[in-house]
Amino acid sequence: MKWIITYLTSSIGKKQIMGCTGAFLALFIFGHMCGNFQLLNFDQASAQASYNAYTEFLTGFNPLHFPVKMIYLVELVLVAAFALHIFLAVKLKIENKKARGGIEYEVNTRKGKKTFATFTMIWSGLFILGFLIQHLMMLKFGEHYLYLNDKGEIVRDMWLTTIQMFANPGWAAFYVVSMFVIGLHLFHAISSAFQTMGIAHQKWTPIIDLAGIVYSVVVALGFGITAVASYYLANQPETQALIEKSRSLQPQLEQQKAKADKAAFVIPSVGEVQVSFNIEK
Repeated sequence: MKWIITYLTSSIGKKQIMGCTGAFLALFIFGHMCGNFQLLNFDQASAQASYNAYTEFLTGFNPLHFPVKMIYLVELVLVAAFALHIFLAVKLKIENKKARGGIEYEVNTRKGKKTFATFTMIWSGLFILGFLIQHLMMLKFGEHYLYLNDKGEIVRDMWLTTIQMFANPGWAAFYVVSMFVIGLHLFHAISSAFQTMGIAHQKWTPIIDLAGIVYSVVVALGFGITAVASYYLANQPETQALIEKSRSLQPQLEQQKAKADKAAFVIPSVGEVQVSFNIEK
């Protein structure tokens, strides 16, 4: 037990844990990017159907039949990993500065293999934290719309919330800039994580560095292209008409959902047995 505490409180232990949480988050980012590609469809009615089906699958996926939705557990793990990653990054930054007595090195350490990304890691990380909070406020906790899918089910219309966000030129531009910052962060983080884990070799390190560059560029471009293309598609007349149509249907869908929720359960009177059933739509 003592060695675990020693490892967790050591500098190398903190760096390795930070690297592992960063790798986990990097994989999530890639999957999120691939899911967003469904927005890139000139037939936005199809994009609406496929994107809402995708988000509904994510929120409803529960193969192990947990008593709570699995998405909540996944979100909890993601938040914990992100919080731990940020906490360790800030703590290591403070400890390193304290070890130097609060005095910055006079030597220009930017020479050699040091890059701009290396010296902006803590700041790009904090910027990403701010972006993520704003992103969640606009999407997960933003305006809630409903959508009637091809199965007759009323689900959340995440396409409408998302496409309206990208229709705003200011937010679309900020999103692209944020993706550049994320790419810059990943550029150094990937190679640094491998090095911290002790995976450093004269032959393999250059390959790992190249893979990190390729990955960071792919992620930044993937998200950036999605934002630019979505902004273009969102401001097309056909998409604007679809947006207005979807918005106009909200009162009707809200009434249908309220009736369905009420009919899904029969509250028993005294001495009766409770019966629950779903209405086929």
